[in-house]
Amino acid sequence: MYSDKKSVLLLLALLKAHGVTSVVLSPGSRNSPLIHSFVADGDFTCYSVVDERSAGFFALGVIMAQRKPVAVCCTSGTAALNLGPAVAEAYYQQLPLLVITADRPQAWIGQMDGQTIPQAGMYGPLVRRSVQLPEVKDEEEEWHCNRLINEAILSLGCNGSSAPAHINIPLSEPLFTFTAEELPKARVIRQPQPELRLSADQQEEYLDRFAGYSRKMVIVGQLPPGHGLTHVLQHLAEQQHVVVLADRLANLPAGPTARYDALLRTGNREEEQELVPELVITLGGHITSKSLKQFIRKAPLRELWHLSPSGEVTDTFRRLTDIVRCDPAHFLQRLASMAPQGACAQFLESWKSHVARISAPEPAYSDLFAAKRFLEQLPVGAALHLANSSSVYLAQLFDLPAGVQLFCNRGTNGIEGSLSTAVGYAAVSEEPTFLLTGDLSFFYDMNSLWNQHLSPRLRILLNNNGGGGIFHTLPGLDRSATGDRYVAAAHTTEARIWAEQMGFRVLTAHNEEELEQHLPLLMNSEGDRPVLLEVFTSMEENSRQIATYYQQLKLNRI
Repeated sequence: MYSDKKSVLLLLALLKAHGVTSVVLSPGSRNSPLIHSFVADGDFTCYSVVDERSAGFFALGVIMAQRKPVAVCCTSGTAALNLGPAVAEAYYQQLPLLVITADRPQAWIGQMDGQTIPQAGMYGPLVRRSVQLPEVKDEEEEWHCNRLINEAILSLGCNGSSAPAHINIPLSEPLFTFTAEELPKARVIRQPQPELRLSADQQEEYLDRFAGYSRKMVIVGQLPPGHGLTHVLQHLAEQQHVVVLADRLANLPAGPTARYDALLRTGNREEEQELVPELVITLGGHITSKSLKQFIRKAPLRELWHLSPSGEVTDTFRRLTDIVRCDPAHFLQRLASMAPQGACAQFLESWKSHVARISAPEPAYSDLFAAKRFLEQLPVGAALHLANSSSVYLAQLFDLPAGVQLFCNRGTNGIEGSLSTAVGYAAVSEEPTFLLTGDLSFFYDMNSLWNQHLSPRLRILLNNNGGGGIFHTLPGLDRSATGDRYVAAAHTTEARIWAEQMGFRVLTAHNEEELEQHLPLLMNSEGDRPVLLEVFTSMEENSRQIATYYQQLKLNRI
């Protein structure tokens, strides 16, 4: 039996019709008509996550694993606000998250009644579409409700890209009447996606301009696994002598220029002049390397084209000349299939030779050492989630085994949610799921372990250095007496008791020998419970090792 609320029945019917059948539910009374109906309908897969902030990121993990829209549903009031960080991440990472917020009747908003805040449009520009459903009382309101739900669901994937959407659903009492035996037959509005290809004349213009440059570069930002661009980018490099610089999060095999960040960090002005391109083509999402951003921003480029299916203007490098609204794979294939015309092989060879001189030193026991050993031993084809700050930067320094799929919440680069995202991904994935995280990110998101969906295939390496160790690498912070307590948030917290209580097998390492002993246990994907390896280091030693690492990189090139 379903709730007797007509807006709830229409919503469920249309979600099923559009194929949105995974729902993350947080508890509450105002959303109980929704919760009861979702759980009662066997076509929906429901996940219960108490903390709304964690629930939103859990849903993002499910989206990443399933590669299709997922709904998250909460009660009224501040519960809806707690979904805000995940909504922002979904917006900037272009993930189809459907937020369903139960609400009080509009007459009671602002009247000092419980859990009443203005919820209509509360996520502002961070969602592509936000609708407020009517409490259906007649035929016209039913038509209106149907249309609004269709609009919100369709907006999850349109204009060549995905984005979050918001449905706010006011529900009057009584809430606990479950008398409807079936869902209504609801009108479904379809919207086929257009094929994003330039006209023949536009293609010819770009081909001519491309052929006119000899120093060409493609920069690839964050992309999901399975994007299908690997071969065309390799073809561009081989046939057109294009320098391809791919972020580690681009999910591309490491090529001969993979260590470009180390090169730019340790190079000199004379070297940089040899490496400056004339034309840069960018695609994908965020770029992790600050050095690359700075290098391109000050470079005297002739042109910079950004390939954007949505057509949105994104000028990351401050050198944008063209927004090319297209399917990147098709556009790049046209460039790669050209007969080489005046392409300068020397430009690519210069990049290769400079990068080849990079010889990575062996770090001593530290976060750097732990990350290196952890990444080296990942099983082929594993899913690797990275927390922001230190973890994602450390992962840029080392090679990964073949086929490792990378995920990271770089949409907003926030500290919150990386643990919840990995937990959500692992809950629906058949493959081993790994997370490399730091202590502040872990403890900030520790409620992510408080749910019923912890996969025994989840593996976490937690670098616990007693605070925000990355802040100690920032020039000048040591001059502030408040640094440790208020910026780096120094602490003595350990994860073991909480993780064990949540059902984890917990391993701890305080030195190199203990780390080497436990890593094989962490990598073993068999077992009946998730595993956490907590590695204890110090912020001071981590800072020394990072500084030494880059000093050695520079010395090794002399």
